[in-house]
Amino acid sequence: MRFGSMSWAMAALAAVMLSPALADDDDENAPTAREIVENAPESDWRGLDPENTLYMDLPAGTVVIELRPDFAPGHVERIKTLTRQGFYDGLAFHRVIEGFMAQGGDPKGDGTGGSDLPDLEAEFTRDSTEVEGFREIGRDRMAPRLGYVDGMPTAAEPEGLRAFLTNGHVDVWPVHCPGVMSMARATDPDSANSQFFLMIGDSRQNLDQRYTAWGWIVDGYEATRRIVRGEPPSRPTPIIRMRIEADIPESEREDIKVLKTDSQTFTDYLKADDQLSDTGFLKDICEIKVPVKAEGDLEL
Repeated sequence: MRFGSMSWAMAALAAVMLSPALADDDDENAPTAREIVENAPESDWRGLDPENTLYMDLPAGTVVIELRPDFAPGHVERIKTLTRQGFYDGLAFHRVIEGFMAQGGDPKGDGTGGSDLPDLEAEFTRDSTEVEGFREIGRDRMAPRLGYVDGMPTAAEPEGLRAFLTNGHVDVWPVHCPGVMSMARATDPDSANSQFFLMIGDSRQNLDQRYTAWGWIVDGYEATRRIVRGEPPSRPTPIIRMRIEADIPESEREDIKVLKTDSQTFTDYLKADDQLSDTGFLKDICEIKVPVKAEGDLEL
């Protein structure tokens, strides 16, 4: 019995001594985040709806934006209406703050103008039952539930709160990370009209649940880096034109596919990129780049 006990102990000690090396080998052989995405099956990719895809042509290139009527139906309809009127063509970004946002859509160019249409009611949050496809990925210090709805970074209250709230309403809302499109307004929550801003920094703490986010930049974000900064900028960057993809001939449309954020591939990608821990803690949702294939080229 003693000999057997010693043999077992030695074997256990050997296993402990070997395990770090084995773990290192496993880490070295594990696929990278890019390799995981490159090997994703075709079923893990989705196209964009032409009726809810916006092309914003800037001097530095075209920015492709996915409109999100599931979060802000009234604001999306307004953006589409004004775009089809040619309202935004030629207007400039009149207020651009580095690390924060770039604001445009004002015909006066000074932040006081708007369209002839009535102001919009706020759409800061939605009930979780009104937004389909929320995939909870994890949590962080600011939100108990974080995830995505078809690529849109999203936060939500715990679903278990519904039974304890008098209105039975559990909020879900887009988070203001770089690339998110949101609507400018005055002090009145229901004063948004035509002016919008695109996020060039993380401002979740200041803007979430206080401004209406209506879309996210799927492709062309690098073109926004060339928007001239300033309040006002010395040489304001113009919007050459804005178009809804459904109104563009198919031969001129961009071939874009987005990795489904409710897929296992996306979760594996986040873990390989060291963004998601095994305990479900998200490192920084605003640093995550949803993988996109544009004209066949993978963008991470």
